Amino acid sequence: MSGRIAVCVSGEGTNLRALRRYETRGVLGGSIVLVVADRPCSALAYAADEGLPTALVAPDAYDDREGWDAALAAALEDSGTEWVVLAGFMRVLGKRVLRAFEGRILNVHPSLLPAYAGARPVADTLAGGARVTGVTVHLVDASLDGGPIVAQQSVPVLPDDDEASLLGRLHAVEHQLLPRFVALALAGAVEVADGRVSVDWGLADRLARPRRALISVSDKNGLATFATRLAGIGFELVSTGGTARALREAGLAVTEVASVTGFPEMLDGRVKTLHPRIEAGVLADMRLADHRAQLAAALIESFELVVVNLYPFAEAAAREGTSDDELIEQIDIGGPTLVRAAAKNHANVGIVTDPAQYDAVLLELGHGGGVSEGMRRELAAAAFRLTAGYDAHIAEQLTRRWWHRVQMPGRIELELVRLQDLRYGENPHQEATLYEASGLDLASGAFSGGADLVQGKPLSYNNILDAAAATGLARDLRGAGCVIVKHANPCGAAEADDIESAWAGALAGDPVSAFGGVVALTRPIDGRLAELLTSIFLEVVAAPACTPEALATLARKPNLRVLIDPLLGGPATAGFEMRSAGGAILVNQADVAPDDPSAWTAATRRVPTDAERSALDLAWRVCRHVKSNAIVLVKDGAVVGVGAGQMSRVDSARLAVDKAGAERAAAAVCASDAFYPFADALEVCTTAGVTAFVQPGGSQRDAEVIAAADAAGAAMMLTRVRHFRH
Repeated sequence: MSGRIAVCVSGEGTNLRALRRYETRGVLGGSIVLVVADRPCSALAYAADEGLPTALVAPDAYDDREGWDAALAAALEDSGTEWVVLAGFMRVLGKRVLRAFEGRILNVHPSLLPAYAGARPVADTLAGGARVTGVTVHLVDASLDGGPIVAQQSVPVLPDDDEASLLGRLHAVEHQLLPRFVALALAGAVEVADGRVSVDWGLADRLARPRRALISVSDKNGLATFATRLAGIGFELVSTGGTARALREAGLAVTEVASVTGFPEMLDGRVKTLHPRIEAGVLADMRLADHRAQLAAALIESFELVVVNLYPFAEAAAREGTSDDELIEQIDIGGPTLVRAAAKNHANVGIVTDPAQYDAVLLELGHGGGVSEGMRRELAAAAFRLTAGYDAHIAEQLTRRWWHRVQMPGRIELELVRLQDLRYGENPHQEATLYEASGLDLASGAFSGGADLVQGKPLSYNNILDAAAATGLARDLRGAGCVIVKHANPCGAAEADDIESAWAGALAGDPVSAFGGVVALTRPIDGRLAELLTSIFLEVVAAPACTPEALATLARKPNLRVLIDPLLGGPATAGFEMRSAGGAILVNQADVAPDDPSAWTAATRRVPTDAERSALDLAWRVCRHVKSNAIVLVKDGAVVGVGAGQMSRVDSARLAVDKAGAERAAAAVCASDAFYPFADALEVCTTAGVTAFVQPGGSQRDAEVIAAADAAGAAMMLTRVRHFRH
């Protein structure tokens, strides 16, 4: 047989459309040669729009039923029809048609025949109180809805169902079941013996299968273009919820997941794809005859492609004010299940988890086949990394939220996504690349690739390190704050009532070292501040915002890199830091938790004045961002001297005092990131006129150091917290 079918319709023609989709995708195994209606209807208009031959054979145009029966038979025979499909046809066929096409007429009926035969099956089902109904495809004979049953699929009747809602779900199942068994009938796989139908599944196994893609994404970037191209190469798009709406808005035909399962979404959308008709279609190993047979017996079609990305849990966790219940709702269940299932079955299924993968997948599909084995493996590995990182992030966020602590994970699955290749590394002969990491909850206090570079060349390796150090310290400043960093250490930092004064204070800390430095500000850059910033050579300026006037001024220095980081001015959040150590990775809780100066204790006879306490607070906050051994001198709301990275604390003290100079060191205060092992470093500072100190304490010579402070009339506070930065 050549597979010529006629479709008889009476209404909207949704089953006709389903058959037509199978035909255009090349999996019907035949062609629609005629669409016949018994009345003017939308289905007939659709057929005409599709260029299909049509015929209107209305009973009232004939004197009797026999005349109409003869006319219908003639129309079918003249078209060369071999199989007749009744798709919502609201007339009982006559003897002439039944004789001409005996055993070759298929009908779809919205009930589980023989229950609820006749013209009102849905209403009768509801009136009868049935809890399960379904769809039947059967061969038509002279009895009313009584011919041999070809296939059935059950559909639950829900407590709140009315006729419209139940009929909608039944129609959705019809659109899946009818085309499939029409294709089997056209292939000769449907046989009748002794009034019972059998299907030759061996023959059916050799038929072309529908190409199906299951699509359910939170990130809809590029979705419309990707799905349009999938549909263009013959894929049926199966989707649900917001994704299905987005696809329809793009003008694409979509099969709802509920149409495949026969069951609507439930529990506020928590259960959608968790169903055997979905999961089996993803997990079936189509290389195995037994798996194919089991799918066929259960009337389940396999998926060739699964396109899933997960609920945006990280965004919800980062959003201020998200409640526990709101956060829990952003934990995806069905998504990771599908991703892992498809990744496990990568021998048969391509799992796409990122819009960045769309073009590569389409390129392979465009070659006329499926996704190659190599790419399926690559996609599967990425999928497992995604779910591992997703679950790790959930565990970390809930631990932090419920117990207010950061817990070291027993295993870390890192995914590093390349953001950009850098011109070189620390030195020109070293190659370097910037990656964005997922799979570990990293502290947000440092610059990340998410900041917006609005001016200047791409950041270099050293620029990124310095910008991270500068923005990290800026988040510890209060009010209008400015920090200038050179080689990852602050050479100036200040807090003031306005940002211009903060800039002036920071620059005065070490104007020589500030040349070629990196600046971070906690307030937007306006026109006046831009003039000041462009008065010296700077590598990078980072700020939460920048006025148009300021951008125009900064543009006079085209090599100046300008970063807009909206999070500047806000505190850092807890998390981890990573550093390489030879062939290993060190993971450390980031030192971003704020200190409480009210918990400090006075160690000396004299306690600090209010002005000294304020200065000590700033010095201590800056100190944690200085490489050890760290000594920081502060005066009048600004850093005046820094000693960093020295092998002995006394050398750091000498360096800080020398940087400050005699005038600025006098009446300054001092912070030391770790205890004083001897009194010598303290004495260097008191000799220069430093009046107050803050340090962790804990040295075996604390008494000696405190005695030296008392002898100089200085005040000293002990924090019992160390901020050593190696």
